[in-house]
Amino acid sequence: MEYLLSLINSVVGNEQLARLLFAGAIGLSVVLAVATLVLLAQGLQDPVHRRLLLIKRGHGGDGHRQGSPSNLQLMLEQVGQRFVSGEQEQASATRTLLIHAGFRSQAAVQMYWAVRLLTPLVLMALAVLALPLIPKVSLLLGMGLVLLALGVGWLAPAIYVDSRRNARMTRLLVAFPDALDLMVVCVESGLALPQAIERVSEEIAVSQPELAMELALVNSEIRAGIPSTEALKHLAERTGLEDIRGLVSLLAQSIRFGTSVGTTLRVYAEEFRDRRTQQAEEKAAKIGTKLVFPLIFCLWPSFFLVAIGPAIIGVFKVFGKL
Repeated sequence: MEYLLSLINSVVGNEQLARLLFAGAIGLSVVLAVATLVLLAQGLQDPVHRRLLLIKRGHGGDGHRQGSPSNLQLMLEQVGQRFVSGEQEQASATRTLLIHAGFRSQAAVQMYWAVRLLTPLVLMALAVLALPLIPKVSLLLGMGLVLLALGVGWLAPAIYVDSRRNARMTRLLVAFPDALDLMVVCVESGLALPQAIERVSEEIAVSQPELAMELALVNSEIRAGIPSTEALKHLAERTGLEDIRGLVSLLAQSIRFGTSVGTTLRVYAEEFRDRRTQQAEEKAAKIGTKLVFPLIFCLWPSFFLVAIGPAIIGVFKVFGKL
């Protein structure tokens, strides 16, 4: 406390005014914190509001069911509802990003923005509390550390979600060729497309659970009465992969014009293998260029040191005797 008071005093230049500002800031912070906690506690303890939240999440209002949200999740939803409306949530880039990352909950957008708003505040508070522990820190450095904590807290959730989306899309892309080959075998053996998708999802459920879940969702939508083309479009939107989007377009055209689905799948599988081979060759061709910088900065200095080092030492010895 004395440290913060000294910082305010160094900025204001008047000890009495600094004490008044410090006391006012503490009082305002305590009032806001208490009011926030009270409002959140009242919202969580209100049985009507809690039941409405649970019904909205699809838990039927039973808070003791397995997998029901905790109080922390409900609190994050309430915080996020202040900033994101339901209509904006359904059609937003954030919703698409979270779906690609594997977060398909109805309140995923609200919880995402709640975490992005609360994490900077928590880190900033921790940075302010840690400033007195740093010896001889100036006001400018302290403000820089607080702003750094604020920026890290704002960017960390976005970086985590983006890295999770990239990892999930990579896993789906790796699992897609095997699933496509199995689908070709199932369709050519006489199964219809929905039954083939269901069989493939069952076969890869252990090795590739994420793609198996996506295919199972496609089969569930088809059983619910959604046309196959629409269900496949939903699959492409959920995964965000251009390869699956191209397969969906070919299958939609095949279903529309009545051509053989098995032939379409086989042709696309061959094109997909060719494209993967070309991508591998392209990556292999870039290896030489990528190795230039490690060679220059890591290998060549040590090589010249070993090769020319003894000669340089000999030269220094000769000139030292002279």
